[in-house]
Amino acid sequence: MWFDPAVVEAVRDAVPTWLGVVMVVLSYFGSIYLIAPSAIAGYWANCDLVAPWLGGIIGCYGLMSITKSSHTASRPIVGPPVDGTDFPGWFVPWYEHAAHIPTTSFPSGHAMAATVIVGMIVVDLPVSSLRRRAVAGVAVIGWVGFTRVGLAVHFPGDVAGGIAYALVFLTVYYLGRRYVPRRTSVSETTAAFAVGLLFALVAVTYVGSRNSHIAFGAGIGALLAWHYAPVIADRMRDTIWETVAPFVGVAVVVGTWFVTDLGIGNRAFVVAWSALFLAAVVLVPWVAPTGAFWRTAKRRSRRLTG
Repeated sequence: MWFDPAVVEAVRDAVPTWLGVVMVVLSYFGSIYLIAPSAIAGYWANCDLVAPWLGGIIGCYGLMSITKSSHTASRPIVGPPVDGTDFPGWFVPWYEHAAHIPTTSFPSGHAMAATVIVGMIVVDLPVSSLRRRAVAGVAVIGWVGFTRVGLAVHFPGDVAGGIAYALVFLTVYYLGRRYVPRRTSVSETTAAFAVGLLFALVAVTYVGSRNSHIAFGAGIGALLAWHYAPVIADRMRDTIWETVAPFVGVAVVVGTWFVTDLGIGNRAFVVAWSALFLAAVVLVPWVAPTGAFWRTAKRRSRRLTG
């Protein structure tokens, strides 16, 4: 059942065309193309809350590189319930990304990423009750998992494996995030970045793929930028850089995302470029001169340096 093509085919055949279209679109809940910009926007809106999640995301993709390289299972040889003709021309590349993927099948990266992201939201988001957040989280993760089987790109076992790996990662992530600050002088956010960097380091050491180098560079940039952010913000205060730096940071984020997505450069270049990208992401709300960003940065700066 878990790795039976007949099960995938039966689920695929039960999916009507209209639902298949919806599944393609909403499967992006587990895609880096939605996760990354959403995480950046969330961090810029509330860096205190979302900063530790960036560490979790980096670690998640480090783990994904490790697990994907450790398994060689092929994807189901079953066609999806919809094809490119069911979408407008501009969306066809996005359809291909969701429905035709060349990487190994086990575990499901979408299920793993969705579980890690939703898990952190369920634990940390100060909205409603933990029980209600958990119910909503299970529904989202279940939907993402269903789309991977319904689109015939994964076996049910791939989805279960992705969720299992993610739950193990979340356990390690929260143990490190909560335990390390109790034993050292580092903050919980710094510990979260360190956990993410650790997983990325293992990935780049034992896998060496492009994605593992991206995660490794991102971990270095995020950790260093977070550590030095209070000092950088204080030095820019009341100077021309207080006005210019946020715009430069946003430009760097957009530019480096574009270059990274092109797939150019050797491994050292990828690490440096990814480090610059995450460093810029982390620093933007610290150096913004007005608004909620700056108030949050000043508050944290006083707490860390006082």
